[in-house]
Amino acid sequence: MTDTASIQRDERGDWRPANPIVLAPINNWPPNPKAITQWLFGWPGYLWPYNAFWLVAAIVTWAFLTPSLQAMQSIEAWWVGVLLARNAGFILLLFGGLHLYLYVFRAQGEAFRYTTRSFAAGSSRFRFNHQVRDNMFHTLLSGVPVFTAYEVITYWGFANGFLGYGSQGGASVGFWLWAVVLFLLAPVIHSVHFYFGHRLLHTKLLYGRFHAFHHHNVDVGPWSGLSMHPVEHVVYFSTVVVQWLLALHPINALYQIQLAAFLPALSHSGFEKVMMGKTFSLDGGSHFHYLHHKHFECNYGGSLVPLDRLFGTYHDGTVEADAAMRERLRARRQALRKVKTAYL
Repeated sequence: MTDTASIQRDERGDWRPANPIVLAPINNWPPNPKAITQWLFGWPGYLWPYNAFWLVAAIVTWAFLTPSLQAMQSIEAWWVGVLLARNAGFILLLFGGLHLYLYVFRAQGEAFRYTTRSFAAGSSRFRFNHQVRDNMFHTLLSGVPVFTAYEVITYWGFANGFLGYGSQGGASVGFWLWAVVLFLLAPVIHSVHFYFGHRLLHTKLLYGRFHAFHHHNVDVGPWSGLSMHPVEHVVYFSTVVVQWLLALHPINALYQIQLAAFLPALSHSGFEKVMMGKTFSLDGGSHFHYLHHKHFECNYGGSLVPLDRLFGTYHDGTVEADAAMRERLRARRQALRKVKTAYL
């Protein structure tokens, strides 16, 4: 397989897609009903295949890989251990599988990869002086326990009636309609929560202490996605708190948690597309977030909800956007210098 855009790589081995990033059509004004309908129900679109796939994964997880609510009315080591082992297995399969496919077996070579640089080895920035081992350590020994802890609290709360309908809930039409609404809104909730949580972590108070761990990964791979300081894991997975307030059934909360847990594998893959054979590919959807790791002060959220465009931090991946970002940062530095001078 060859990278059809390889002639566009610069002297550092970096590549950018030929077309700029396009925001979801729900962000355009005036609205275009035809474009929105195609995006909602088309392939690929909002529902199919990705969000539907993760929803099916959550349903299967709930039905076959989760103890009953009755068993989780009291917190006991056996069922907490089941959830922890199940979640570790999911992460090893998804994150480890993608890493093996793309970077060990090199199944598609450098095709659609944003940079040809290797992961850091012998670098003191990383635990064990090795980027991938460091990423695996933080993902498995911090990320998995933290989102499992959120899951434990969720099920215990539902089982004891503190959240949702408790263990005796009914199955009215309104009940399930609300569950469907929350399924549809879960990716939006994730996107909005991620933006504001991410901006919080970029403040001076929190960045150096916590978020810098994640930004040690300038050139990202699947294992970079959940490689964070434990405090950042707590902030990031707190997206499920929204479902604590809204959901009537714990499966809505599980879907929210799994979106947060699983989406970073593809968004940090380092590839625009993950090719499965000659004709089928997965849209990595990662150029938007890759630019954040590359430039640091742009694209704090995602392309689903236009919060970056609203707050002036949007980068669409073009050369023109590079220049606009440099000018924005220059103007900000000048403003800060003026403020400091005024107090001298």
